[in-house]
Amino acid sequence: MQTDLSERTALVTGAGRGNGRAIALELADNGASVVVNDLESERAASTVEEITEAGGEATSIPADVSDESEVEAMVAEGMEALGTIDVLVNNAGVGEAGPFLDRDDDGRFQLNLDVHLWGSIHCISHTVDGMVEQGYGKVICITSIHTKNGVGMSPEYDVGKYSLLGLTKSLALELGREGIRVNAVAPGWVNTPMTEGFTDRTREQITDLNPFGRFAEPEEIAEAVGFLAAPASDYINGHELRVDGGQMPIDSWKYDNR
Repeated sequence: MQTDLSERTALVTGAGRGNGRAIALELADNGASVVVNDLESERAASTVEEITEAGGEATSIPADVSDESEVEAMVAEGMEALGTIDVLVNNAGVGEAGPFLDRDDDGRFQLNLDVHLWGSIHCISHTVDGMVEQGYGKVICITSIHTKNGVGMSPEYDVGKYSLLGLTKSLALELGREGIRVNAVAPGWVNTPMTEGFTDRTREQITDLNPFGRFAEPEEIAEAVGFLAAPASDYINGHELRVDGGQMPIDSWKYDNR
């Protein structure tokens, strides 16, 4: 299977920890030069340090993907340092959500759309021209198990991830004609900082409804992204690859992780 990315440059957003960090390390391990983005500069620098200590090439660029001007500057700096972005992984995300009936004016719907949807649109907008020019590129959007059934009690997050899946499907049809593959990876529940606050009750219900009886590890999500980034997947387009262990839906009324 062709997984060599030694001639490619990848941009991974939200790569300072969790799934994003594992994805950046995976792509670097497959030979890619990696632009490591995170909102927190220290976290991005830590990921770069791990890549370079292993013999890879990477640069860290902190930026808020919901701010288009910051994304434009990030992409320009990354391309100047490492060359045209061949692989874009839209991983940056937020976990701000709660029951709809408890909603207030805290802007959680807007935040989820700003980061998940608009953050991805900004990153695609400022990398796609280079991909079109060379007639090749990979865009991989990190969606969620929430796009399988919706999870309930978190409509803001569901809306953010469903909208990102819609963007993925639509752009795959348009950009595929330019040699750009647009796909998604949908993780189930993963042992990341985002799930650290789950109660024992929540974790028990999730694992009881998972055939493997456990959460995923970030490296398992990263390997799926690595496959979609590699030449081995060049005929895959518009696909959402689920990495959830066959997770069955949970009854969101019976758990409380907040």
